[in-house]
Amino acid sequence: MVLIAQITDTHILADQEAEMREVKTWHSLEKVLAEVKKHQPAALIFTGDIAHEGEKEAYLNFLELANATQISSCWLPGNHDNLEVMSKQLSSEFVSAKKVLKVGKWQILLLNSCFSDAKYGEGIISQEQLDWLNHQLAENEKKDSLFTAIALHHHPVSTGIDWLEQMSVLNASDFHEIINQYPQVKTVFFGHIHHEINVIHNNIQFLGTPATCTQVKPAKHEITAAEIQAWQQPGFRLLELQDDGKLITEVKRIPWFS
Repeated sequence: MVLIAQITDTHILADQEAEMREVKTWHSLEKVLAEVKKHQPAALIFTGDIAHEGEKEAYLNFLELANATQISSCWLPGNHDNLEVMSKQLSSEFVSAKKVLKVGKWQILLLNSCFSDAKYGEGIISQEQLDWLNHQLAENEKKDSLFTAIALHHHPVSTGIDWLEQMSVLNASDFHEIINQYPQVKTVFFGHIHHEINVIHNNIQFLGTPATCTQVKPAKHEITAAEIQAWQQPGFRLLELQDDGKLITEVKRIPWFS
């Protein structure tokens, strides 16, 4: 068994004291990472929107916190990120841009779902990325037969929230066509939606994870006062990757709004 943590949508700014929607995002991430560290995960996967406006200083602020965990970390870009800038800044003893992570009986593949012409924050998985994914899965099937988790920023399944649908992976059908060919693919996890979802599609578990800062109300017609308090809180996801291919996962919240 290997435990990893997914952390997403940190939206760090150039000034550590700056706020996004009344949340000091650097301090919010600091609190989240302190809680993450208590669980002693083997690796951290940051699934995009690391910076809010893509500044060099924002990535350096993020790197300060990521390095302080002393936990091996990988990242992928989100629609708020500047890939050129982050590629130059986000590299250290603990932080890397590697796109294949092998842990125990599993491999984790990191995809880039961003494209430069997006109007509403939507995503596309490029043909180059799709070909790479197919190659990785095919080679794994022939050689290692590792169970597979796939990470990306944008959601490739519906959230049930109308305005978020235009911000999804626009060519999700191409993505599903590939992964459905490979039974070793067990889960796909992502950020972008700023709330938790957990759905099964063709025997693959799709997991959306809360941001470390502000949240989006889940697609639920009626919600209790306690649930409102819970979904507003920053969060992260733990993924326990079992040796038999099973997955145990849980979203943890940081109750600093209470």
